[in-house]
Amino acid sequence: MNKWAAIAASVAFAGVASVGAASAADLGVMPVKAVVVAPEPPPFDVAFGLKLTSDYVFRGLTQTDGNPAVQGYAELRAWDWVYAGVWMSNVDFPASAGLTDPTAEVDLYAGIRHTWGGFTGDVGFVYYYYPGQAAVGSYGGGFPSNKINYWEVYFKPTYVFNDVVTVGGNLYYGDSYAGSGANDIYLSGTLKINLPNYTSNKDLGWYLSGELGYQWLGTTSLSNQYLLAGNSNYTLPDYATWNAGIAFTYKAMTLDLRYYGSELSEGAGNTCFTVTGLNNGCGNRYVASLSFDTTLLGLK
Repeated sequence: MNKWAAIAASVAFAGVASVGAASAADLGVMPVKAVVVAPEPPPFDVAFGLKLTSDYVFRGLTQTDGNPAVQGYAELRAWDWVYAGVWMSNVDFPASAGLTDPTAEVDLYAGIRHTWGGFTGDVGFVYYYYPGQAAVGSYGGGFPSNKINYWEVYFKPTYVFNDVVTVGGNLYYGDSYAGSGANDIYLSGTLKINLPNYTSNKDLGWYLSGELGYQWLGTTSLSNQYLLAGNSNYTLPDYATWNAGIAFTYKAMTLDLRYYGSELSEGAGNTCFTVTGLNNGCGNRYVASLSFDTTLLGLK
């Protein structure tokens, strides 16, 4: 009996040894997966775009006297932190209304922008430049009263909750709104809601968005620019403004249909004229625009 037990034990040991040897051999020839390291994003990129719009509306006020506009921009981005750019549009501040009648609006801006998870912080400076303005007093009686170039600093945070909801804010401050000498503060909140894509084309999209804001304005300092006698300084009215719309996207193109409104009146009291110098610059407006936005890296 001991003999048969010894034989069985020897066979069992040999089997275990052979399995162990096979396993060790298998481990020796198993392929090792290569670790793929994501490439570092390029430190520089340039964003650019073009827009055609039926009316250029800024904080509830038309900048083209209700007429269409062609707009474009280019923005240099560096290290996912720093940016600087230029934005341009035609405008219409007519000489017939005593305004400076510039040939265009050119916005020169720069700032710091970075994203942490769903939050993006954006702090910067913008200078609104209007080339080709009429000289002060060129219309007689001191008109136009002032050059309308001015600057603002801003803070524009956004937070992406998920694939559907994004909220944001805008805070701007300037010390001479439209060159009037009146300081200004603009504060607004924004909301964007992405809508479901019911098609099989992943390049298509659409969303709802809106903004509710308030513009605080101070007292002008134009007396030294008028030839007319007397004190011409006055306090500009504060006002609320809002917009809401729906947009349809395809790749880098966006078709936007939007409604704009404000508290400024065009009738009795005409607070619109006080701010814009135009009788019809502030009414409710429906604006359609078609834009194209991309980056150099996005073209690759």
